[in-house]
Amino acid sequence: MTKHLSFQMKLTLVFIVAAMIEGAIIGSLSFSHSKAIVVKNKKQEMSDTINRIDININVKVRYIMEILDNASESQLVQNACIPGWDQEDGGVTRAYLDDYCKSIIRSVGEDIDISIINASQVMYTTVGLKESVPKAVSEQVLGTYYSAMGSRNNKAVWTGIMPKLFSQPEEEDQAVTVIRAVPSGDGEKNLGIVIMELDPDMFSNLLLGNQGLFQYQYLFIADQKGHVICSNPKVNNQWQDEIDQRFKGGNRRFELEWNGKQYYVCGQYNGITGWRSYSVIPIEGLFPQARALNSSIWLVVLGSAFGSAVVIALLVYAMARPIKRLSMAMGQVQKGDFAVRVPGNRKDEIGKLTESFNYMLDEINTLIKQVYQEKIAQKNAEIQALQAQINPHFLYNTLDSVNWMLIDREEYDISDIVISLGELMRYSIEDENAFVPLKREVEYVLCYLKIQKNRLEDRLEYSVESQESLMEEKVPKLILQPIIENAITHGIEPRNKKGTVRICIEDQGETMVISVEDNGIGMTEDQLKHLKDEVPDTEKEGHTGIGLRNVDRRIRLHYGEQYGVSIESQYGKGTLVRLRIPKPPRESSLSPGDKFTLRQPQFTDEKGEGLKDETDDRG
Repeated sequence: MTKHLSFQMKLTLVFIVAAMIEGAIIGSLSFSHSKAIVVKNKKQEMSDTINRIDININVKVRYIMEILDNASESQLVQNACIPGWDQEDGGVTRAYLDDYCKSIIRSVGEDIDISIINASQVMYTTVGLKESVPKAVSEQVLGTYYSAMGSRNNKAVWTGIMPKLFSQPEEEDQAVTVIRAVPSGDGEKNLGIVIMELDPDMFSNLLLGNQGLFQYQYLFIADQKGHVICSNPKVNNQWQDEIDQRFKGGNRRFELEWNGKQYYVCGQYNGITGWRSYSVIPIEGLFPQARALNSSIWLVVLGSAFGSAVVIALLVYAMARPIKRLSMAMGQVQKGDFAVRVPGNRKDEIGKLTESFNYMLDEINTLIKQVYQEKIAQKNAEIQALQAQINPHFLYNTLDSVNWMLIDREEYDISDIVISLGELMRYSIEDENAFVPLKREVEYVLCYLKIQKNRLEDRLEYSVESQESLMEEKVPKLILQPIIENAITHGIEPRNKKGTVRICIEDQGETMVISVEDNGIGMTEDQLKHLKDEVPDTEKEGHTGIGLRNVDRRIRLHYGEQYGVSIESQYGKGTLVRLRIPKPPRESSLSPGDKFTLRQPQFTDEKGEGLKDETDDRG
């Protein structure tokens, strides 16, 4: 398809496509690089956020642990671990303990519950200060606390999220629980444990302070057992389990696919509590402006490509305009106008090409005037020289006298041969034109065959096949007789047997093919190759002066190199010679299969009356 486009259009398209590809590559790389930088920064911000949350958790829990350490060393708390501690002074000690616990609650600043438990029962709780009444705690629950504390008697232990100590069964309230052993005054044994139950919302406040950093961001804290202490917003438990499992596998920063969507997870482990803080965000949430940036970049690329296309089109037009003028001038030269010239004063390669084109036209005009015309004159002279090789005018006059002498003596058979020979002579001199109707050429050949038939008698048979529509086609004179002469002289006579010469004239559309076939001795491959390759030499062609190569040269001079003579021969079987001659297209009223009838040539007397007229029934 592109082969039909002009050079200017091809050049323009190439430059525009190259500019668009370059712009697309630059735009894609710019977007990818920008996105990578932004995503990297956002991931670092997520890591910083989760670190700040972990720091806030450390501050909070360290403060609470410090309060519990002080409480465990308080005489009020230690006394509360002894059974009957509040019955001796009429409740004064309980009142002091209540005030002490209230001060702890105020210092923490959150809604918390504090309980003191010895080895067998709950000795004190702040829950009694509220609406609900303290209830007994089962040994299973107490065992859970003691098991969580283990042997860590000298520091607070965070058990994570657990059911509240005094929650109603139907409520199933949960709290973040931290416990601390209460040592005796001498530190040799534990009098009990202090339990502090914190509302999980207290830790949610740590997450809420970072809300809005990313859109669609999930922040949550999980305890040692993987239970979610707090989250913002609420997360799916299975999703959280998947994240927890990947985190425990050693991955702190990783991508996770969930329900066909990609997420980026950033986690942080808290060494004090054993908790894990997570920040999770959809991948597209890392750079929500990516779509807008991509659209802006491509808008700039398209705008730049359009501007470049306009500039390229103008530049290509300026460069291709002289080439187009040169192409148009070449078109005029192709039509035969050699006077056209291309103006131009450029000093670049196109200017040199224009200068060379003008110089070439000057040289062509010179060649047309000097060389081409001389060649035409030389061809015409050569053709005339070839045709003038036979000039039997004096022989014709002599034969005419001999014919009258034979008629006087009534030697009509001999007269018939003399008439044929005289017709041969007259045909060669009566018309100076180079072209004759094919019918005249065939009549001339039949006269020659009649003479050869009279000489060879039964050793020669001949036939002519043609279409009447071809008889008026013009052909060069004397193109068949040399070929037939070669067939008889070099093919049939050396064989010393009966031979046949068959002439066939065929219409092949725009071309006429004349075949001369004999069943003579034929030629070997070396003889045939020598005949085809040898340079024509009219001085070696025999007594007629016109031979096979002479005929071939004349046809090629008249019609071109695609026409001429072709030869096929097999030794011992015969030779086939074909003459290819173009014919002008024309209509004929006769059917292609119609045969022609030849008139026997004759001499005439002084009154114009025919001396003899007969039809050759052998043709």
